[in-house]
Amino acid sequence: MSLLLYYILRRIFAELEISETEVRLRKGLIIRRVSVLPRSSIVRVTVRRTLVMRLLHAKEVTVFTLGGKLVFFLSKNEPLPLMPQIREKSITPRFLETAFGAFVDTRALGGLFVFSAALRRVSAVFGGEYFDRVITALTNTANDLERALNFFKITIPKIAITIAVFALGAWVFAYIKKLLRLSRFRVFTSEIGRHALIITSGVFTLYEHALVPNSAAVRVETLTSLVTRRAPIYLHGVMICPCVKRDMLPKTLKALCRFKLPKNRVASPKRAFFGHILAPLSWLGVFAAALFAAYRLKHSELLKIALYCGIFVNLYAIVLYLLYMGRSGLALSGEFAAVAARRGLRLYTAVFPKYAVTLSTSTQSIFQKRTGLCNRKIAVVGDRRYTARQIPKRELPRRTAF
Repeated sequence: MSLLLYYILRRIFAELEISETEVRLRKGLIIRRVSVLPRSSIVRVTVRRTLVMRLLHAKEVTVFTLGGKLVFFLSKNEPLPLMPQIREKSITPRFLETAFGAFVDTRALGGLFVFSAALRRVSAVFGGEYFDRVITALTNTANDLERALNFFKITIPKIAITIAVFALGAWVFAYIKKLLRLSRFRVFTSEIGRHALIITSGVFTLYEHALVPNSAAVRVETLTSLVTRRAPIYLHGVMICPCVKRDMLPKTLKALCRFKLPKNRVASPKRAFFGHILAPLSWLGVFAAALFAAYRLKHSELLKIALYCGIFVNLYAIVLYLLYMGRSGLALSGEFAAVAARRGLRLYTAVFPKYAVTLSTSTQSIFQKRTGLCNRKIAVVGDRRYTARQIPKRELPRRTAF
């Protein structure tokens, strides 16, 4: 609908003005809405071209600021002054590096939502026949897997096998979609006005991002990253490098963002291990007690499977948190700072200039006072927050901007 109103019927429903100081967009026919963005507040510009847009020679432009975004449509060859034109250096990762970045970026739970949404869209456009075919294929796969497990005398409830097959199929679908989005990945740098990064990627849908490195550059690690010592880097929510070795992180940040990785790190000590695993350890006890009660009361197998999954997830979280503990901490050096903090089942290492800090908060519980530890939460421009947990309070600089 937006493509029809604001591109095909653009002269009636939309009016765009881009000057040297601001971007002004008027939308609507009966009710006119006027949006004005100062060009100095723009931190990201994304140009997207789907297959339909490419057939119509159109492109969708999304302009991001620290407080919101603005979306409008232009023709394929229509100039866009907001995008840097000069591209001095280019970096093209290898296919295996792009595949690794897509693997780390694909989440299991997110894959379920993406796969379910895709099935609903297919059934709505092409009818329920294709939806039934996909479900039948997944059911047949689950039946074949059940027969194979029975051959090896391994008994698993059929519903658990079906759920596992559906989850795996959803993850594979989400991974392929992410891989296609990151294919033909290239990074450029530009020096027009201010330093900027240009990221291009995509096969069917083409993406082009222009980013201003004035916020945190974030390295995201998972268990796979810890084993391979490689992880992707993000800026303003966009992947700017799909695969970076740990020892190459300082050079990569300097080359792409002109950030310097601080070395004076305040790390979490070994005595703080219990504070890192307290949450999953408590939930592990809850699930174990519930599973014991389920066996005593002879509840259904489905409930037992769910409890076993909860126990497995919490055991996995405990192992991850212990591995992340040695890498967690806060670093300050000159004009830059870095925070390594876990969020969920991932470890985020954010590197940012000190002027990007908007808020800093220190918290200390009763138990932490006895051990001299504290948590330091730092908010960075772009509404991004990172918490360095269980770090020695006395080792933190007393006179610092945050």
